[in-house]
Amino acid sequence: MDTNGPGELGKPFKVNKSLLTPEEKLEFEEGWRINNFNEFVSNKISVQRTLLDYRDKQCLTVKYSNNLPEVSVVITFHNEAWSVLLRSIYSILNRTPPSLLKEVILVDDFSTMEHLKGPLEEFLIRFKKVKLIRAPRRQGLTRGRILGYKAAVGEIVVFLDSHIECTEGWVEPLIDPIAKNWTTVMTPVIDVIDSDTFQYSFLPAETTSVGGFDWSLSFTWHGIPESEKKRRKYQHHLPVRSPTMAGGLFAISRKYFEYLGTYDEGMDIWGGENLEISFRIWMCGGTLLTAPCSHIGHVFRKSPPYSWGSKANVVRNNNVRMAEVWLDEFKEYFYQHINYTLGDYGDVSSRKSLRERLKCRSFDWFLVNVYPELIVPAEALYSGEIRSKTQPLCLESPHRYGDVNKPLKLFYCHGLKGNQVNGYYCRLEKLSLNS
Repeated sequence: MDTNGPGELGKPFKVNKSLLTPEEKLEFEEGWRINNFNEFVSNKISVQRTLLDYRDKQCLTVKYSNNLPEVSVVITFHNEAWSVLLRSIYSILNRTPPSLLKEVILVDDFSTMEHLKGPLEEFLIRFKKVKLIRAPRRQGLTRGRILGYKAAVGEIVVFLDSHIECTEGWVEPLIDPIAKNWTTVMTPVIDVIDSDTFQYSFLPAETTSVGGFDWSLSFTWHGIPESEKKRRKYQHHLPVRSPTMAGGLFAISRKYFEYLGTYDEGMDIWGGENLEISFRIWMCGGTLLTAPCSHIGHVFRKSPPYSWGSKANVVRNNNVRMAEVWLDEFKEYFYQHINYTLGDYGDVSSRKSLRERLKCRSFDWFLVNVYPELIVPAEALYSGEIRSKTQPLCLESPHRYGDVNKPLKLFYCHGLKGNQVNGYYCRLEKLSLNS
């Protein structure tokens, strides 16, 4: 393969729009409109493009078991771009040892695009390990993944998105810890594939992030806490405990997924399921880890390109279901964010029964033992906003956990929607009486 071709070795491929023909410009604009990423550029890049071996040197010295279990990879898609979907499939097939890959299960969540009908079926005939499941109606991410899980026969199920690229050595760091302990759930390091140029940007093990959340129940990324660094003896390549997962990419024992109650099928389309299963793993006796030696690239886009149809407030309803079942008294902090407009979130009695049956711990236990870094509003000395009456200014602590012994910082908020500065809102969560 020509490593000098467009996008090879993960390099960016840039298009000068002014040099495109009128037909190409229409194709360029249409690709962005339909996908919220640059499909025009993706189509210029080989679906089997080469990537560098990004693993840290320490990762190359790790010895894994010679008897690792087989995996079933489940990919759910809805109206995915042709070249992006094929690149995802090829990256799995080309960079997974055949002895470890039982199957790739594609779950079509009621796509309407013509290229995902007959042309896709015809293309997939050449792959013995690739199966295609068609949902009879729109299922959403959680129910679509359950369809894939039910069809899987591998001992471990790996859930992936349909716009990813697996790198060399991606699978062994995910399945080895699960083979040693079936209640362990693993996530890879999620590298960024630029939505415009499709450049693959690698994150070294030293900069691995862990998942968190805030009281709006939005997923957040954070650096590894010092306590966790000490536990790992500052060996950056070792798996790291993560309070939550992003949700798009993770590996789990098929039997443990069933034991945990799979997904909450009352959740619609997308949103909230990642935090829900993260809380459930930790509170019900499991462990959630990120493997710095496993890298998968993901095309991040600003918003989903598909419609949620007539269903309104899908993410809010999903989050309320989660809060009602798992957050105990702490659900009040989320409800304050949504002004107690809980909406019609459906029946959660079966999920509460699941929690009782599994004898899961309290959410307070989770906050103390898994995510002590999260500031609980009731524990703050003061909360609210401080604003200048004469200038568009506000105060914000520059320190993640509001160290009251360090000075506050003044930010200019003029012209910023929602008074957001460098990704932070101008809000004080903790303030010293001496400040």
